[in-house]
Amino acid sequence: MKGTTDQNLGQNPGPAAPPALGRRLVIAAPLLLLAALPGCGGREEPSPGLPRIEGYAYLTPLRLNVAELEVLDNPPDARVDPPAPLLPSAEVARMGRDRIIPSGTAGRARFVVETANLIRSGDAVAVLLRARVEVLDNDRRLAYAEAEARRGIIGAGGGAAARARVAETLVSRAMEDLNVEFEVQVRRNLRDWLLETTPTAPVAPIDSPDGIQRQDLPEG
Repeated sequence: MKGTTDQNLGQNPGPAAPPALGRRLVIAAPLLLLAALPGCGGREEPSPGLPRIEGYAYLTPLRLNVAELEVLDNPPDARVDPPAPLLPSAEVARMGRDRIIPSGTAGRARFVVETANLIRSGDAVAVLLRARVEVLDNDRRLAYAEAEARRGIIGAGGGAAARARVAETLVSRAMEDLNVEFEVQVRRNLRDWLLETTPTAPVAPIDSPDGIQRQDLPEG
């Protein structure tokens, strides 16, 4: 076999594959063996190029008819197994601050990070996020909405850098899911407390300097 290989190489030499590329493929291959964890719903292929989250203020603001917002971001049962470049509880709390906008003159709302876990078991990783927003009258809850997101993969082996990249991607994707579900639940359960998010442009009166100018049509 060795002689045949040497002969072929001598007859038709071709470009050799870069050694660094071969090493990258060996590391990345286990990450493509994806499967659903129990309760984590579906298969997910991590995207190594996913940018770090910079916040959620670019999404549609959810303006509540309250004067203030309190954020509680210390869930009692939180578990985060390293490496974890993105802290799940911090990301969920950031979502609450960025998206819930107190826009009223009285009352308050409370945003609670209920669960924010990133759990490793062998080469499996699971993320569970759960959040709740409440409209309060003093300490009495008048209305609330809650949302949950789960993501999980199997095959997240490799070195520390590869495992950190998978964790970052998984938390980012779970936050995308949570944002969508959270808005759906807020609009469904807190619709009586939501204010218009897109202001209507004022219409100038007819014949005013900035309004529609009236013109008489020619007769006949």
